[in-house]
Amino acid sequence: MASGDKTQHFEMLGKSLFKLYESEMYSDLKIACGWDIHKVHKAIVCPRSTFFTAACNGNFKEGLENMIHLPDDDPVVVREMVYYLYNLDLVGYEFVPEDGNFVEEELSDTEYDGATIRRMEWLGHRFVGNRFVGNRRVKRLVPKLGVRIGPPKNLRLFAKVYAIGEKYGIPGLKAIALSKFETLAKAYAQTEDFRLAAEEVYTSTIDQDRGMRDVVVKTVEENIALLNDAGFEALAKNTELGHDLLMKLTSTRRAG
Repeated sequence: MASGDKTQHFEMLGKSLFKLYESEMYSDLKIACGWDIHKVHKAIVCPRSTFFTAACNGNFKEGLENMIHLPDDDPVVVREMVYYLYNLDLVGYEFVPEDGNFVEEELSDTEYDGATIRRMEWLGHRFVGNRFVGNRRVKRLVPKLGVRIGPPKNLRLFAKVYAIGEKYGIPGLKAIALSKFETLAKAYAQTEDFRLAAEEVYTSTIDQDRGMRDVVVKTVEENIALLNDAGFEALAKNTELGHDLLMKLTSTRRAG
């Protein structure tokens, strides 16, 4: 089979999975978090998560009742997790430009049901009736940064997504959250959102999990003036960030 044919079939598979995600047809497991109840499929969720595999196997209450409660998690983060399990991507918060003339908006051809609309509105997306406002076309030749990579508040969101990926044993979720976080950190290092995200990283990950922490350390090293900010200085003093920065700066000087 030619590689082009494989690509086409993978695209068809992706569309089928998204349809299952949207419609919740044939679901055999419910994940409850806050007011949300996600109707999912064990055959899709369990192979990608050690936690869900364990919960659905054997004689655990969750597996017998086909209902898993996640009362301690952020519903927005759980929505991102469920979206990833079907689509291998993250949605994040939508960038909304201050200049209303910057983009043109079109309504989607697809009409969405009430449950999907509520779920997507929680993530900042907008609807007119039951049609999604999307397909934004940037009028300028070079898109604004936020249109291309999303708003800075996604930094903290993706830090939380990374942590929940570790919590529920979903390596792929951690990897994509880390990749998106790194892109955002380079662009938004000077924002309050980055400081809040750095705090999230250093309070939600363990010392041995270097993924997000190394990105934060590298970003601060490249923007060392951040430590002149009282909030960032306090963060460095009250978490392992200060120690990590010292070790990184010492290593860099020795190498130089």
